[in-house]
Amino acid sequence: MSEQNTEIQQFDSIILLRDHLLSNLLGEDIDAILYWAGKDLARNHPVETDLEVLRLFEQYSFGMLTQIEEKKNRKIYRLSGEVIEQRLENDQFPSFSLETGYLSQQLQRLNNIYSEGIYEIKPKKKEVHLTIQMDPKEPLPIDQN
Repeated sequence: MSEQNTEIQQFDSIILLRDHLLSNLLGEDIDAILYWAGKDLARNHPVETDLEVLRLFEQYSFGMLTQIEEKKNRKIYRLSGEVIEQRLENDQFPSFSLETGYLSQQLQRLNNIYSEGIYEIKPKKKEVHLTIQMDPKEPLPIDQN
């Protein structure tokens, strides 16, 4: 079996689990539950650098993460790639809360500043924007990350 076929099967499995099974199990609470699950995943698998966060997004088949804007209190990232395109094609309303919670928590830990995130699907561009809002006036104690 070729590497490309293995990658396609991996994406199909992710899509089946993320956008069909979890959606059916979690119902209308899917976004809230997946957001906090993403934060928990990040707490249990902390990274040391921003670059490691970008690398892990691809490794976990979350998609390709690219920072597209940075301001004092906000960072915006583009989530794109084949898995994102397939998820957007196969489901009218896929949830990207897991990815958003994961990114928010990793940035919170790396910057030691309270962080929360939201996502916005850009269907025409076949990408998702993750916006992480940070509050530098609300630093966290080291053991709170």
